[in-house]
Amino acid sequence: MLKFDWNFLFMLINLVIFYLLMKRFLFKPIMRVMDKRKEMIEKQFKDAEDVNTEANELKKLYEEKIQNINEESDRILNEAKENAKAEYGKILDKAETDAKKLKENAKKQADEECENAVRAARESIADIAIEAAEKVLEANVSDKTNSDIFNEFLKESSESNESQD
Repeated sequence: MLKFDWNFLFMLINLVIFYLLMKRFLFKPIMRVMDKRKEMIEKQFKDAEDVNTEANELKKLYEEKIQNINEESDRILNEAKENAKAEYGKILDKAETDAKKLKENAKKQADEECENAVRAARESIADIAIEAAEKVLEANVSDKTNSDIFNEFLKESSESNESQD
């Protein structure tokens, strides 16, 4: 038969008491520390995730701003190019207009000078003709006669000049 040993019972009671004391003074503080540590780690993970999310949002925001800035700069450049082309066209048109005016003025001036030269040549020829007529007649002809001869000569020379044109 089995013999009951009191030492065994005391040892069992001591173990239970030791277990309860260990649970109370060792396991609970260690579990509390481990729970706090776990909470701290979870909080750090959550904070890191929040920071990462915020960083991604800021990155997205900055990329959008950069895109908007690039689009705005492209728009401004295109606008400046269009303005420059328009200004270039205006300058060319003005230059062409000025050149046409200068050409027309030069042509008018040349025509006037040519007409004046022809008129001067006619007058000179008329004077020479009157002098020649005076020498031929060897007489002094009156101013009225000179004027009539001069006008007739101009009329004849202008008719011959018109027929040549």
